[in-house]
Amino acid sequence: MASFISKISLIVLFYLSQAGPILAVEEKALVKGRVVFHGVLPADKIQLVKADENVCGKEARIQTVHINASTLGLRSVVVSVKNPPSFPVDADHSTWRLANANCRFAPRVGAARLGNILEIHNNDPILHNTHIKKGERTFLNVAQVAGSRPIPKTLKRTGLHTLRCDKHTFMTGSILVIDHPYFAVTDESGGFQLPPLPAETYTIVVWHETLGNLEQEVTVPSQGAVTINFDYL
Repeated sequence: MASFISKISLIVLFYLSQAGPILAVEEKALVKGRVVFHGVLPADKIQLVKADENVCGKEARIQTVHINASTLGLRSVVVSVKNPPSFPVDADHSTWRLANANCRFAPRVGAARLGNILEIHNNDPILHNTHIKKGERTFLNVAQVAGSRPIPKTLKRTGLHTLRCDKHTFMTGSILVIDHPYFAVTDESGGFQLPPLPAETYTIVVWHETLGNLEQEVTVPSQGAVTINFDYL
């Protein structure tokens, strides 16, 4: 039996020697927190609907600041790392779904990674026109009848992309395209959690479509998590 165990040990040692040195596990930690709003809520904009009132209603209420009553958290804020760590440059061709639903864009505000395939759906029983611009330049302008197939389009430029339905001008939205994976969008309570980051000091940026940007530095530990909060006043 001792001879048999010795042979097994030698085989294991042989394969370990062929595998080379064992690489140290990279030390990473989570960055999480909340974005809150302490100011006076802006009044909702009311816009008359001039087409497809039987589906969209007679007027549209446009609300850009969404606050959670219990946490004061701000929904639909994009949180990202301004000086991200280096990472393997891999093309992310996963699908990012955008729907025309109930005469609204869903999501109305979001963030996607460079290289994602934007897939546009029309869930409504009427014609919609999805017009997406990057600055003054049109990125996509397509019409979709009810029941039409989704339209795919690869996101090839970083930065803010604005959404609009030319037929229903009250339908607007935004997609922030980012060239790294270290970002998140706040949830209903204003909370967020970024993908694990290597231990280092980073600048974290939050962006809201009407309230603008906030920045804050955070030092990420080698393990565990660090909390960072942002306040719009």
